[in-house]
Amino acid sequence: MMKMSNVKSLINRLTNSKPATIVFSIAVALLIWFTISVTVYPTTPVTIYNIPLVVETEGTAAEIYGLSMVSSNVETVNVQIEGSRSKVGSLSAEDLIASVSLDHVNAAGEYPLEITVKSNKNIDFTVNTISPPRANVAFDKIETRSFPVTPEFPNVVIKAGHTMNEVACNPPEIDITAPSAQLDAISKVVVKSDKYAEIDSSYVLYSSNVTLYNEDNSILDKEAYEMPAVNFMIDIPVLTQKELPLTYDVRNAPANFDMEWLRKRLILSADTITLAANSASLINQEQWNLGYLKLEDIHLRYSNVFTVPVADGVINQSGLQEVTLTLDPEGLEMRSFKVGSDNISIINAPSNYDFKVITKELTISVIGPPAVLDELRTKDIVVTVDLTNYNVAQSQSFTGDSQISFSGASTVWASGVYKIAIDCVEHDDAEDTTATTE
Repeated sequence: MMKMSNVKSLINRLTNSKPATIVFSIAVALLIWFTISVTVYPTTPVTIYNIPLVVETEGTAAEIYGLSMVSSNVETVNVQIEGSRSKVGSLSAEDLIASVSLDHVNAAGEYPLEITVKSNKNIDFTVNTISPPRANVAFDKIETRSFPVTPEFPNVVIKAGHTMNEVACNPPEIDITAPSAQLDAISKVVVKSDKYAEIDSSYVLYSSNVTLYNEDNSILDKEAYEMPAVNFMIDIPVLTQKELPLTYDVRNAPANFDMEWLRKRLILSADTITLAANSASLINQEQWNLGYLKLEDIHLRYSNVFTVPVADGVINQSGLQEVTLTLDPEGLEMRSFKVGSDNISIINAPSNYDFKVITKELTISVIGPPAVLDELRTKDIVVTVDLTNYNVAQSQSFTGDSQISFSGASTVWASGVYKIAIDCVEHDDAEDTTATTE
């Protein structure tokens, strides 16, 4: 063990050397400074920079109302604190927590909130300043909504003579999660395929390219929304398409009547219709027939509405539900003619009956060009009752429908229905047989 005299001798040698004297002086100075600092200045201010601002909704009123933070204009703060020199002198940004109180946040919106700073190591200090002192924090409800998707395929071309039916997307919608205000901004969700194709039959595309649009047709930032990755199937049904002229039938016209002349005066409200079908055979014809009308129903103010017939499997792409047929009366007149029983004849009567015309006179309304009507005579008017389908169980009288024709005139017709009263008597074959025997 070193003796005291030896220790004193060692200290004397160290202090007598120049380098040792410098080191010893610095150490003594530091000791004196530390002693004065602790005793005279026990606290000191310290500035700490870039403390992350934490907005925690758990256990707050905001959580109760289903709110989440969506934005804040402050991310970090700087703080000046004052406390025990020995404690606050070693603190860093990681040792402090900057936060805001959410006690009064109970609805969606933006709030100016005061920022507080504390230690996460239970070290006490006084906060002198916080910069910035408050933060504008926006809150909203996070929701998930389903939006229908609209397929787009700008580079797919349909060949001539074909058309698309209603395009379907599978799945037909997508779930999107975001704050409610951001979801409200979505006006349209588009699934787009840029594939090039020229098609004349049904076609399928696949795409996972989803674009969100607002009501101004501007693209929204997808990064602000949460969406599942979906590979959509776009089904494009392709149909055969054909434009057909509309037509109609005219019934009960006499054999010598000029039907083309009349058709030029009958005006359709639509001349053609565009139809489409999966099978070309469903529309493999030259005209689309609306139905029929009877010649005797046509008068000078004639107008008839046809309901457009569409067969099963055929799509009416024109959207025509009704078409009106109207007579153009220009250059036509209607005059009355009286005819007697001499102008009335019965044809195709059953041989086992005797028929007698009871009607003695008819007043017939005749329509045609004035010049033709001027030349028309009563003898030119033929009234015919066709009994081809006549069937009766016993002798009786009845009225039969007549057909009226005009000898030598092909551009006039009788307007209206004219009934002819007829007596019908069955032959007495037994009496005839007895008379012959005698």
